[in-house]
Amino acid sequence: MPNQQVESAAATKLSSISPKLLSRKLRVAGWLLHHEPESSIILIHDGEEALLVDISLCLNAWRSAPWLRESRTVIMALGYLESSHKALPLPVLSAHAPLVNVNPHLVLRAIVTQEARDLDMSLWNRAIEAQEESGHDQYTQE
Repeated sequence: MPNQQVESAAATKLSSISPKLLSRKLRVAGWLLHHEPESSIILIHDGEEALLVDISLCLNAWRSAPWLRESRTVIMALGYLESSHKALPLPVLSAHAPLVNVNPHLVLRAIVTQEARDLDMSLWNRAIEAQEESGHDQYTQE
């Protein structure tokens, strides 16, 4: 009988996102910085690091997502990190938006996104750091 295990998503800090994680199933969290309704792309950030997230697979015409209209909402997304040969267009942010670093060639193709209003981002990052320090390589399948 073939292995029927579902691939788990590795909890990943936005500051750890890099091309070495391409095709990996990741779980990321960050504050919503921008939503582009025409392309279904959101930009989330944590500190100075930001990530483009394609939420087109997560949208439902029969169910609203009011969190998309609230800036600075904490979002959790689960999906696969992909690379685009052509740089994705970066949104024009307001003058009050934080300065962030974003790789326009990397996008998380989300299969699940949700508001995570009660998520403590500092605790999220510390938990991932503790897991990394323990020597557990969450990016390899066992």
